[in-house]
Amino acid sequence: MTDRRFALAALAAISFFRPLTATAGDDSSRRAVQEAQSVPGISAAAVRRHIDYLAGPTLEGRGTLRGKQLARDYIRKEFEEMHLEPLFDTSRFDQDIPGVADPQGKPTLLGKNLGGWLPGSDPALRGEYVILSAHYDHLGVDGAGHIYAGADDNAGSVAMLLEVARQFSASGKAPRRSLVFLSCDLEEKMLWGSRWFVAHPPWPLKQAKLFITAEMIGRTLGDLPLKTIFVMGSEHGSGLRSVVNSCTLPGELGVSHLGVDIVGTRSDYGPFQSEKVPFLFFSGGQHPDYHTPRDTPERVDSTRVASVANLIAAVCQNVAQADDAPKWIERPERDLDEIRTLHGITDLVLKADDDAAKAGGKQLSQTQRFTVTSMHQRTAQIIARGTVQPDERPWIIRTAQLLLLTVF
Repeated sequence: MTDRRFALAALAAISFFRPLTATAGDDSSRRAVQEAQSVPGISAAAVRRHIDYLAGPTLEGRGTLRGKQLARDYIRKEFEEMHLEPLFDTSRFDQDIPGVADPQGKPTLLGKNLGGWLPGSDPALRGEYVILSAHYDHLGVDGAGHIYAGADDNAGSVAMLLEVARQFSASGKAPRRSLVFLSCDLEEKMLWGSRWFVAHPPWPLKQAKLFITAEMIGRTLGDLPLKTIFVMGSEHGSGLRSVVNSCTLPGELGVSHLGVDIVGTRSDYGPFQSEKVPFLFFSGGQHPDYHTPRDTPERVDSTRVASVANLIAAVCQNVAQADDAPKWIERPERDLDEIRTLHGITDLVLKADDDAAKAGGKQLSQTQRFTVTSMHQRTAQIIARGTVQPDERPWIIRTAQLLLLTVF
């Protein structure tokens, strides 16, 4: 994940969220969900083997030339074994990302995106694409020789990508729209791989009907015992929240939605968002080992990764099978879900601060306490009123970011 603070999206995984269950939708949505559930599920063992290899010491944190090449070789081999079609130039799984010319004028290479695809079964919709993505690069090895394995960021999501692709390729029946499986390079370098893909797509970008990406899905906020996965971006795509909510959730997994404007650009959805391609971003939130050498395979919950993978597979199936594709929503309507989220977070923070005062522990500063209390009181007022006024949202966003910088 691009190295900025994770904002309040990570905090939305706290346990006051209620897990969502399947709800009735239109005929095409119900049919898509039923077909998705008929495909054998993705197991923890299936994703574990990918995580162990991609975040193992041999790959040197997928940030060195050797480590990245090994990661690419592994992903490409998986795509070939699944009999996916090469995404680029009719015959290549690789998309070169060029750099500036060297002093002799020779071209250089910054990195490579990897992509394969599964053609859709409906001739009328085969030229529309649902893209599932997870970046494979990470931070590599520092000057002291410490390997930044990047097990949760982002080997776990690459494992999800590979097993969702395998599930569809093995099912024997492709959905109506085509599915693209894309693993970008250079996400940790200002999203450069996805920026290059958006600027140089293998077909007109308007044919991409949904972009899904995931990061840090194998652990939870602060390593708390939470079951929630956070989903951002649904507010910008028609029907996307209903699509996610209509999927039966695997195991004890819960879903929480939050507007992407509270978080900002955090991952490879950014370039697609700029081009008004509907998108979804799945994440469990930031933990203490984020962007440290401690983000290692044994700390990733492979059962959780598998649960999220099964949910994402169902979302892909739903959208790829539906009669109508999501349409971009420029100015989404807001409900009270985010407000309840922020109110619950501030409530927990204030209670924890009160408990610390009673126990003689470390407390919030006066400024921090004032900021948290202001958000808590304002969100309580909005909840009581039942609506968010237009002039309140900018305040909510600013204060949420201030909370992140000063409290979390």
